[in-house]
Amino acid sequence: MSLKKLTAAFIAAATAISPLSFTPHSSAAIAEGTVVYAALPDWIPSDFDSAAEFRNTYGATHIDNGLICIVYPDRARKGASKDTYGYELKPSEGMGTELKHDIYTHELTETCFDVFVYQPQKQGEIDLTIVDPHVQVKETDDNWKPPAIAEYNFKADQGLNIIETDIFSWLPDGSTEYYEYTKKNGEVSVKDNYVVFCTMTIDQFGDKWEPDSNNKYENIKYLLTSDCTMQVPDLYDDGSIDKIYVYQAVQDGIEKISWIRTSHVRPDPNEPTSYTLTADCAVLNNAKTILLPGQMRASAVDCDTDEPIEFSEDTKLYISTSISNGECATGPILAMETNPAIVDDNLGKNFNSTNFTFRLEENSLPKNYSFPDNAESMGYYGGRILPNNSMIVTRYDNNSTDVIFKLKYNPTGDVNDDGEFNVSDVVLLQKWLLGSADAEIKSWESADFCHDNKLDVFDLIKMRQKLIETLPKTYVEPEHRSFGGPIRIIADDLKLYPGPDESYEPVAIIYKNTILSELGYQDNNDKWIFTNYNDQYGWIKTVADDYKTPTIVYESYIDKPVIYLYPEHETDIHVELELTEAELSTTYPKYNNGWNVTAYPDGKLLNKADGTHHRYLFWDAANCRTRFDHSKGFCVAGSDTESFLREKLTYMGLNEDEMNEFIVYWLPLMEHNKYNLISFQGDAYTNSAKLNISPAPDSLLRIFMTYVPLENAVDIEPQQLPTFERKGFTVVEWGGSKIR
Repeated sequence: MSLKKLTAAFIAAATAISPLSFTPHSSAAIAEGTVVYAALPDWIPSDFDSAAEFRNTYGATHIDNGLICIVYPDRARKGASKDTYGYELKPSEGMGTELKHDIYTHELTETCFDVFVYQPQKQGEIDLTIVDPHVQVKETDDNWKPPAIAEYNFKADQGLNIIETDIFSWLPDGSTEYYEYTKKNGEVSVKDNYVVFCTMTIDQFGDKWEPDSNNKYENIKYLLTSDCTMQVPDLYDDGSIDKIYVYQAVQDGIEKISWIRTSHVRPDPNEPTSYTLTADCAVLNNAKTILLPGQMRASAVDCDTDEPIEFSEDTKLYISTSISNGECATGPILAMETNPAIVDDNLGKNFNSTNFTFRLEENSLPKNYSFPDNAESMGYYGGRILPNNSMIVTRYDNNSTDVIFKLKYNPTGDVNDDGEFNVSDVVLLQKWLLGSADAEIKSWESADFCHDNKLDVFDLIKMRQKLIETLPKTYVEPEHRSFGGPIRIIADDLKLYPGPDESYEPVAIIYKNTILSELGYQDNNDKWIFTNYNDQYGWIKTVADDYKTPTIVYESYIDKPVIYLYPEHETDIHVELELTEAELSTTYPKYNNGWNVTAYPDGKLLNKADGTHHRYLFWDAANCRTRFDHSKGFCVAGSDTESFLREKLTYMGLNEDEMNEFIVYWLPLMEHNKYNLISFQGDAYTNSAKLNISPAPDSLLRIFMTYVPLENAVDIEPQQLPTFERKGFTVVEWGGSKIR
């Protein structure tokens, strides 16, 4: 048994009772040649021949056993002293340990390989840079540093599994990789936004590769050369020289790149003396993608957001094709395993046929996605795209094609993953949101109706709406859907009807003090509202049989509206408030068929009824039945409430005193919530709480804020707010309401 195998066996026996560890070596010890290494895996090179074999097999780097090995060819050392040998490894600070650095020299050619072994010990990004310590370049006036020869990038996850993250994770830099790559991709290929030329020359034929000198590139730049020539110890070996030239896209457009090989010796007189490789490129997608002639790129995007749809590992989107010349013929089935994907290298040429068609296979669509509305399938028919712009096809001058399929996000609601969507899914999500220990969501994305990668009450609302739409209609659908309330039943044994009429048979009895939500209503009918009780949808009367006594009360309030009066001179003013969807609760000073005050230009008020002085008129209301609008607004973190209110209230026209009084009242109620969904109401408020002021003001500002406390942030269309100009006799009112 060799010493190396004996040592490995000894270490293996030792690790049966203790973890394997490697001992790092100092650069000084390496220079002195006195290092005795701990056993390393057999694939780590131990001499010049094995280092050459490593380079031919793996290229510069290989990862195994939780180790990174880099083998880099050193420059010839003929006539140089040994103290000038060797590069050095500069790793990311604190990410791991260099276990080994050795230099293996060929006896005849005096060429060398530097072999580095590095062991990551932390999760994160790792940069390993090879530098030449024997050369110093000027970085600044006072700073010199060794030049970087090469750099390699890796990433270690939590379990210290390592992957290479730089371009060489796919680009060949060794002879075996070169052979496999060219066999699969040919001499000219593209990868994302890179163009790759694979070239081979034979020295004894006088071969020489050069780029076309007439090419001046605007959309693509030269990036690097990768030498994949086989490393051999034989000084007289006349093998081929294999190199890869890489270009990278910089801006969209059409670009043609050529490399020309010339030969001075022709083994066959009939062969030409020159040979050209050409890449006719279409650069697209903000220079992120390159297509060669005939290539077809396909992608699938969300039709609402235009963002690419994420594919799971088991998702394959299939595209069926038909190519014919007068008769129907089935073409190839193309598969999108990634998004986007190059699905064919020759299909683009078939666009010249008016009978060429392709379409998505419906049964292969990503989970929770469907064709857009009114589109049973999507296809390209001889130059026409049908229907509803559900597909975008772009042809480029180099005969390549880009196809974008637009799909509609449509979650199934099947959170228990039993293949059906029904009431049990809604109940499960509701229990999960309430923190029930036995509520297990098996398919959370099926309930992500808001499409924001989280589940909250807004998803539940939309989920219930979808259930209503899918259930057989055993009730009369309301003319207007809403999410109002809450409401409390104050009548004994209130009946739930399938429709807004007592001619229907009741379907349930609702007991006193039950809390419900208003879910819909009819135009010009405030005697009935649509609701849900124990997963049964229906209608309840809001008044008793006498059509006067209420059966419900709204647990909603209009909180602290205050009215400021600013006449141009001392003026007697009468203010009346007309509430149509709430009952006046508290007023100050006392409201007696209105307020009668003497107002002054600085805003001070004298109440004529009792001679008291005030800054404003105060009122609030209970049993608010107003259906406030939350279709637009702002989602604001509780900690940001103060700055948000200052910005918006100033923009809308409150002065500093009015704004401060607004914030003093509302800030303590809002800033301790994780988030608040805030909307400033317009007609919904002013039509239900009308102000009649005599004499009439020249300018009137009424700000009424509603907010919904939230546990999680939500996406909402921003509200466009009006501005206000004070002129003449000015009246300002502010107030608000918490929507529970």
